[in-house]
Amino acid sequence: MCGIAGILYFDRGRYVDTPTLLAMRDTMRHRGPDGEGIYTAPSIGLAHRRLSILDLSASGKQPFSTPDGRYHIIFNGEIFNYQELRSSLESEGYQFRSKTDTEVLLYMFVKYGEAVLEKLNGMFAFAVWDNQTKNLFIARDRVGIKPLYYAVHDHTFYFASEPKAIFAAGVPFDLNEKAFTELLLFRYIAGEQTTFQHIRRLLPGHCMTVEGASVQVHRWWNLPEKIRANRERLPTNPYEWFSETFYSATQYRTISDVPIGLMLSGGLDSSSLAVALHDNGHKDLASFTVTFDDPKYNEGPLAKLVAEQFGFNYHEVALEGDQLLNTLGEASWLYDEPLVHQNDAQMLALAHHAKQFVTVLLSGEGGDELMGGYFRYKPLNHITWLKAASLFAQQISKLPSKDIVNRFEKLSRYLSDPRTNSLVLLNVSNIYPVDLAAYGISVDLEQFEYRNKVLREAQSLYPKEPARQAMYLDLFTHMSSLLDRNDRMTMGASIECRVPFLDYRLLEMIPALPSNLLLKGKKGKWLLFNSIGKRLPEEVRKFRKLGLSVPWEEYMRDNEVFLEFINHLGSDHVFELPVFEQFSGRKVKSLFQQQHPIGAIMVRHLFMLSVWQRTYLSKFKG
Repeated sequence: MCGIAGILYFDRGRYVDTPTLLAMRDTMRHRGPDGEGIYTAPSIGLAHRRLSILDLSASGKQPFSTPDGRYHIIFNGEIFNYQELRSSLESEGYQFRSKTDTEVLLYMFVKYGEAVLEKLNGMFAFAVWDNQTKNLFIARDRVGIKPLYYAVHDHTFYFASEPKAIFAAGVPFDLNEKAFTELLLFRYIAGEQTTFQHIRRLLPGHCMTVEGASVQVHRWWNLPEKIRANRERLPTNPYEWFSETFYSATQYRTISDVPIGLMLSGGLDSSSLAVALHDNGHKDLASFTVTFDDPKYNEGPLAKLVAEQFGFNYHEVALEGDQLLNTLGEASWLYDEPLVHQNDAQMLALAHHAKQFVTVLLSGEGGDELMGGYFRYKPLNHITWLKAASLFAQQISKLPSKDIVNRFEKLSRYLSDPRTNSLVLLNVSNIYPVDLAAYGISVDLEQFEYRNKVLREAQSLYPKEPARQAMYLDLFTHMSSLLDRNDRMTMGASIECRVPFLDYRLLEMIPALPSNLLLKGKKGKWLLFNSIGKRLPEEVRKFRKLGLSVPWEEYMRDNEVFLEFINHLGSDHVFELPVFEQFSGRKVKSLFQQQHPIGAIMVRHLFMLSVWQRTYLSKFKG
């Protein structure tokens, strides 16, 4: 697990400036405090920061090169099946100088080229320079567990694990103003676009080749093809298949030369990981849980129950108002773009605490999107009723709700546009076009090209199942934001985060299964509940999902920092962006003070933008 960066000049007679390359590399020291390295040759510079996980010796130093000096690799991630791949290579006469997966990956690439990607079970972003052909090859894992950004500027190609490294090389810091509408509506900019005008994201499951001045990007992992093929070979007993595959995926992700632990929320996904780890023979592992004083948000008692039942060493990370706010600034700097989920600081605090004990953490991320765990999928199972309910939206909003979020009030706003496409696209949102229109921000859902492209793909796979369409859409949009958060917040504390639910065998088969194996029952996740979930305490099986919630509304009404922000709402430099031209901070403040749900949601969004402006934007824009 590392940080990678590189510069490639289109003028092949030009040499990379070493101080610039070092500046890129060392903006990401948190990603790799255990070592560093660079490689330079005419027109190319590669840089690496190392977090030692496998083969802790100097033999694992990167960039790693073939003995003949032709190929050079920098690699961020883990190849979990590297031992099998190494054995295959050794049988063909390959000799190894280290015990790393990096060396295995390099030789596999030499042997297979791009075709190697389908053979990898792992999470990765890597670059290989061919010193003979002068071509640069870059690839990213299937669902984007590991990040990769790039820019083309001034006849130069730049890439790095984080945007801040590209800015350190001198790429202009200009905001992508068109992206802010998507940020307000969905909280995350999906696809290749980012918040920054000159920086693009290499999409999950994509690779690229830079040859001469030509940059070619294409998709190497085609999930629709995998789903259609797997529909013809579904497992006879899906419950047994899932348990066996999940246990295997979890076991792969315990391969490490450093201590590992578990992020344990007390929810179904992370608790299922506890079961798999226990049954795979792992004893006395550390588990880490964030707790709050407010019992509505505190998952500590459940997490402790699971930890004790399956033999984990239980660690609590108490996080309250001032400490939470202090961590937000660091989280915002690490994330590069405005914070998305409002529990980023919570995860960062957990990672900092865990670093005292472990260097690898396992997470249950991906289980909800893959297995149908979000409550918001449920209404889409009844699309006809849902559209009819749009006629009674105001009455729906007045129904009482016992949840942290008033689901009925949210549903009434959600139904403001009852078209099926809109309902699927907006399934992930807390704010809707009708809400933004009240602030002078006009939204046409057709403008979000990438989201609509993925939706069309989902519709071709699940033509009459809007809930499955939403799940598929989430895999490439919402889950991407979660994986970005996981990566930045854990790597910000120099910890590697592994996600067993996103093993490619699960990713390719579960979306092929019929819906009654996923969405059946009150809570969804039927497959998980009726396989590994049977091993869990009844308290976990019955618990209402919190999803790493944070009591922001209480803090916003009581904490001096929030009150100061609300009093001066709209005065930060970020509100000078064109998207806010018609924006009324006074109106948001009034709604918040009236305890209107939209007021609270908007204040949270705007507060995160303000934190980003102060801690990130100001460092580059002054």
